[in-house]
Amino acid sequence: MRELPSVPYIDPQEEAHKKREQAGLPQREDEAGEQRELTQYIDKWWQGDAHSHSTRSTREETGQYEGLYRPQEIMEYYQRIGLRFVAFAEHASDTHHPKQLSVEDSISQSLVSGAEEIEGINREGNFDIIAFSSVEANIMFDDDGKAIVDVPDEILAKLDLVVASRHAIANEKEPSAIRESLLATVRNGYVDVIGHPDRYTRKDKEKSPEYWEEYWGVWQEILAEMVAQNKAFEINLNCQPSRKLLEMAANSGVRFSLDLDAHDFNQYKSSGTEVSGEKKKWAAGDASDADIDILNQYRIERMTSGPGVRIIVRLIKVLKKLESLGVTPDRVINSSPENLLNFLTTVRGKTTSNLEFLKEKLGSK
Repeated sequence: MRELPSVPYIDPQEEAHKKREQAGLPQREDEAGEQRELTQYIDKWWQGDAHSHSTRSTREETGQYEGLYRPQEIMEYYQRIGLRFVAFAEHASDTHHPKQLSVEDSISQSLVSGAEEIEGINREGNFDIIAFSSVEANIMFDDDGKAIVDVPDEILAKLDLVVASRHAIANEKEPSAIRESLLATVRNGYVDVIGHPDRYTRKDKEKSPEYWEEYWGVWQEILAEMVAQNKAFEINLNCQPSRKLLEMAANSGVRFSLDLDAHDFNQYKSSGTEVSGEKKKWAAGDASDADIDILNQYRIERMTSGPGVRIIVRLIKVLKKLESLGVTPDRVINSSPENLLNFLTTVRGKTTSNLEFLKEKLGSK
């Protein structure tokens, strides 16, 4: 897979002012005040993304496009929009066809080298923002029908944060399979967050009342186990949980992780260039010079225009909903880097070299 050129950073706010000026539009006098009020509200709840994907998620082993920016580029972007931290939850085996990895597998070793890279970036100290190593492991059934995650425990132990998600999975909408796969994952001592919990179990009008009675009963059990095992329930802004499940989660007392699940920020734009063909060719190692030029222009366009209005509106709606359900910011593990560190090291009892470094770094401020 060819390395993409570095993206020169342009401040999104400055770019927006330029565009208004070029279009002959007056600058908004109330813009700074509105942004400040909005920022202060969001800042109480959410100071970092605990589920982001860098180029390390796009793997030649799978040929699947999953991330378009280097960790340093994402950190620069997030720092400029006011976030304080990011966790790189890189994909493991192919989400469309997950398989159980060995410790020696190149993907497993890539996760380890990625963790080393993240710690190195933190120790270099070139950013105000800090980073956590992570993985988005696949929840799956092995050849014997046992519910597992695809990454070996020996590898998970080397990472700061572990997100586990259901992607392609056998009998994905059957309550018994949902129960078995998620309970086994919740009881895995290395897993910290259940990613987009009901992404593949949305309401189906063709299902019977008996199905839904069983389905919601399964979730009562899963949420209770998540609370008992100190696991976080992800509110994924790419694919939000159903209203009823969110209400059940809020009432259960479970902690939340509020995440963008960003791959290249295209999911938050209402318009702009789309380059799916070039992405696929790049992921498969077949990109031409022309493809690389198109991809780099696309990357510059995305990284210099800010996250867009849609995702901010979506985020505010989620925060207001959580407030209405009696949830407070301390139950959101990524409401601050201090809260995330406390969740990982004190609540979850995790220890990595990077976590120890970050504890010292934040404690000295």
